[in-house]
Amino acid sequence: LLEMLGGKAGSLKGQEMDGTPFSAITQKEMGKMLEETGFRADGKEDFFDGLSGKKLEGQIFTGVVAYRRLFHMVAHKMQSRSRGPVQILTRQPTEGKEKEGGLRFGEMEGETLVGHGAAMLLHEKLIENSDKLVELVCEKCGLIAINDQIRNRRYCPVCNSSAVYPVEMSYGFKLLLDELKTLGIMPKLLIKDKV
Repeated sequence: LLEMLGGKAGSLKGQEMDGTPFSAITQKEMGKMLEETGFRADGKEDFFDGLSGKKLEGQIFTGVVAYRRLFHMVAHKMQSRSRGPVQILTRQPTEGKEKEGGLRFGEMEGETLVGHGAAMLLHEKLIENSDKLVELVCEKCGLIAINDQIRNRRYCPVCNSSAVYPVEMSYGFKLLLDELKTLGIMPKLLIKDKV
């Protein structure tokens, strides 16, 4: 508000003003400068309706303020994607507008959806629209099974069981399972609801 008063007084007097709160000039002094040029000391003015030409009720506080336009505008930021490139390692959409990337959906956004109980939206954004994968899992030992299309056989390579069922997961989770196996850790998946 001080900046508006000072800006108005300075522009009418033709001089620079310091409108910061810790400046030497006071609000009363700025008001006195406005009165010297024929304006009200409190910075208020009468306004008129642009269509009818009638005077508006009450006075409106107005003044001059310096603004800098932000470079970050919506027109520069907006982006959409239905299909596009994915990362080789994780099969997830690439990041960034230049790489035709997908929605940046971080840990905080995921936790927000969990907190609001939006499980279906969370599943859609993090699985369906990202890196959905259907893998066969052995019911007996809980490891990833094989679909041998040449012999037309689905089986577990560890226990040789044919009781394998499709399980929907993200490719990132399957990648985690594979990396744990390279460390000698054999994570097992327990299947409750079989399709």
